Amino acid sequence: MKKMKLLLLCLVASVMGAKAQMGYQISLLNTATGEPRANETVTVSVSLSNNANEVFYSETKSATTNDFGVLSLSIGNADTFKSVDLSKMPFFIEVTANGVMIGKSQVLSVPVAEVAKRIAPIDKQLIVGTWSRFSNGGGTTLVFYEDGTITEANYEVYQGNVYEKGSYSGTYEIEGNNIYTYMFGGGNNGNGTNKTVWRTYRYKDGIIDGSFSKQ
Repeated sequence: MKKMKLLLLCLVASVMGAKAQMGYQISLLNTATGEPRANETVTVSVSLSNNANEVFYSETKSATTNDFGVLSLSIGNADTFKSVDLSKMPFFIEVTANGVMIGKSQVLSVPVAEVAKRIAPIDKQLIVGTWSRFSNGGGTTLVFYEDGTITEANYEVYQGNVYEKGSYSGTYEIEGNNIYTYMFGGGNNGNGTNKTVWRTYRYKDGIIDGSFSKQ
């Protein structure tokens, strides 16, 4: 059996007729040669689970890669997430091809775009501003701006002094009562490496993620 390597992994939203589906794409490589596994049919198993690792949807299907070795899948339908427990977000998708694990990743925007229809959207003005959470060892401050940008600063306390540990900046979107951020940044202590981060926050009863309070 040929070994597979994950080259590209992404989740995109698509709507097909009246049935909303998740679009999932991966690129398969032959690890022996590094060449794309073009025009190859594989058996794919997909499962969707919640943060308690409970699977609420699964399916197995055959799919064929294109000329570039990219495998495109359409997963689920409009009813797949109709009865999911929203208190158990985030959701995760796990994929295997010909019995080989390709990967498991967090579903960032889909199906939240679907289930968010069941939740009254947050008024953006409730979010715009500075939010902080602190502990004895440090804390984090989020600043949401009217134009859809965001900054994040992380702090630590050492010997009674507060030091900035790292910072990020980027953009955010609101869907339902969820806030999706896309940021770039890193550590400020000389050991940090800049990186891109995606974070999902949930707003409820004037609190973000159960710990951030508005200043």
